[in-house]
Amino acid sequence: MGAMDSGGAVRGRTGARRISAIAALVLACAVPPAAAQVELSGSWRPLPRNQDGSGMTGDTAGVPVSQEGRWRADSWSPDDFDVAEFVCRPHAWDYSLEGPLSPLRLWPEIDRNTQKIVAYRGHVNMMEQETTIWMDGRPHPPANTLHTWSGFSTGEWDGDTLVVTTTHLKEAYIRRGGLMRSDQSVVRTRWRRMGDYLQATSILYDPVYLAEPYIRTTMMWINDPNMAMAPYPCEEATETAVPRGTVPHFLPGESPLPGLNPKLADGYATPYDARLGGAQTMYPEFVTKMKGMPKPTVPAPPGSVE
Repeated sequence: MGAMDSGGAVRGRTGARRISAIAALVLACAVPPAAAQVELSGSWRPLPRNQDGSGMTGDTAGVPVSQEGRWRADSWSPDDFDVAEFVCRPHAWDYSLEGPLSPLRLWPEIDRNTQKIVAYRGHVNMMEQETTIWMDGRPHPPANTLHTWSGFSTGEWDGDTLVVTTTHLKEAYIRRGGLMRSDQSVVRTRWRRMGDYLQATSILYDPVYLAEPYIRTTMMWINDPNMAMAPYPCEEATETAVPRGTVPHFLPGESPLPGLNPKLADGYATPYDARLGGAQTMYPEFVTKMKGMPKPTVPAPPGSVE
């Protein structure tokens, strides 16, 4: 009888442990997924940043341009800015983040009934571009839906990093010197807050003008609650007379941009082949190859650097 009681007690304890384990599992499954790990809203003042390359107009070192992207850049003319279509044409959101006027404001849009964040809204000083980052799990629209300067963005949390995927973008600059991304581009931006600092790491995927993804990591802001966000009005005006119907461009090999002149040297005497860009110029191994390349010796004239 005692043995039977002992066995029953053992089975009872085992059953209790199983019930406890099942209950714990049910409770774990019932806990809602973690919401935003950090607070991104606020006013953010940009810190100094740099672009790849020497800054010489036409230099694309460090950018993985495809052959099509190279041809597109070689055909670009500064007179593009003087045609009617470019007057007050805004810069895209992703370019504006890296541009010179990139004070940034972020704020959440919260559903009143659930108190959940439906979206983050963003405003950047450059051309007063704005974005909406949808956080409610909605899908991206069909490929032929309207493309805009800010595109269509959705966000999800990866730990304490907000990962934003942007599609439906219009063609726009990677740099103002003719280096472009196509309207088929996808941009993934990882927003990470570190105390009073905010960093954006941008990865650009373009099946037309890029041979590989292009990563930009130099975009950094500091929280500044007292930052004033100035307006950026634009008034249409004719600055240079461009004949009606003219499309400014250069034929292959005829571009006068200093970065495409093999005889001109930038401030670092960068070899001409490096300034042509391409995927190989992104990697450290290319530095070794550059040491064996001929270097231009004629200093570039003033005003040839962006």
